[in-house]
Amino acid sequence: MSCVKQESTNPSDGIDYSVDKPFLKEKILLNNGELCYAENPLIDGDNVIYFIEDEITGKGWINAYDKHTLELIWTWNEAHQQFGAKGFGNLSHIHDGILCVTQSNLSYGIDISNGNTIWHQKAESGQSTLTGIGDKIFKNTHEVFNADANLRVASTEDGVWSELYSVYQDDSMSVQMKTATLFEWQGKEYATFITSKWQPFPSIEHTWLNLYSLTEDRVVWQSDTIPLHHVLSGTPGRHPVFCDGQILIGNGGVYSYDIEDGRLEWWKHYGNTFVGLGSYLHAQDGIVYGNNEDGYLAAWDVHTGDEIFNVESGGLCSQIQICDNKLYQTSYSKNVFFVYDSSTGEKLYEVNAPYYERFTENDRLFFENVMVVDPETCLAYTTDKMHLLVYEFE
Repeated sequence: MSCVKQESTNPSDGIDYSVDKPFLKEKILLNNGELCYAENPLIDGDNVIYFIEDEITGKGWINAYDKHTLELIWTWNEAHQQFGAKGFGNLSHIHDGILCVTQSNLSYGIDISNGNTIWHQKAESGQSTLTGIGDKIFKNTHEVFNADANLRVASTEDGVWSELYSVYQDDSMSVQMKTATLFEWQGKEYATFITSKWQPFPSIEHTWLNLYSLTEDRVVWQSDTIPLHHVLSGTPGRHPVFCDGQILIGNGGVYSYDIEDGRLEWWKHYGNTFVGLGSYLHAQDGIVYGNNEDGYLAAWDVHTGDEIFNVESGGLCSQIQICDNKLYQTSYSKNVFFVYDSSTGEKLYEVNAPYYERFTENDRLFFENVMVVDPETCLAYTTDKMHLLVYEFE
């Protein structure tokens, strides 16, 4: 564990830090000036948590900073020390002071106040994505790759996993289960997730949306096979979102299902994808937003599917964040930070990555497809593969 604040500048990195950058409020080095990857940060109270992986060595660790001063509070790298684990999954969960994280078949509970490990579990298999609701965490595992997938649940207190729901390979087609989205609706807790059967040659895929009541411990419904524009549309359902009684999923199109009976109320095909490497659908206040990798940002009415706006964006982008009627997104494709009016799609700000310089040693300092916006302050936290960057758009 480390309690030493990292320096804001590094004379050997070739960057002139004396030049002010538009809207850049703070910056610090994440990896002593070496390039690194990061997953989506988390904000919990006064802490901002960064999940980091060294680009060369693959070493993975977690840094916790005071969000007001950016003082480094603690560093955690037990998974790498014990098992040589790399970085962490792009989703984690915090409850009652415990940060729950996963890397492949490893899962940990970490004390958010000091970075000490509270519990550790090692399974035979697993995926590096963990979701949670309240004091429960969930993750997918495969007993055999592409066969016999299951959804497991554990308590944030001890991380002891038990099987909740399974799908089994019962013919020659492979099976998959996508990451579950957790939500509360009318006093009950639910998990919604995609299951699919597929084969590569000839290309065949059958995909279903499932609703599981965590409160009643039962499957509520399984949808009809999700319609695909063509067989290469890609499995929809990476990170479903829930809004106002509707479950929304995407691939090259957007689909809206009624929570009561699993009925597909509307769907629209666009092409390319709304669920890229960093971005997926975002929904709130009766509107669903999606960034398409063809380079546009669109919004629809959750219940009718009516398009509210469709505006130019940055192609391969971060997840969408909304605060105080502003929509925030970083673009890896264009190396730009975009801010839009979330009601109209009007572009409010377009800012280039601060330290990128073409044809120099800093020509890789692109905005990464990761970001979180503090709901209290609307400060946006992201990275450019070297720095923790904090933006304030007035």
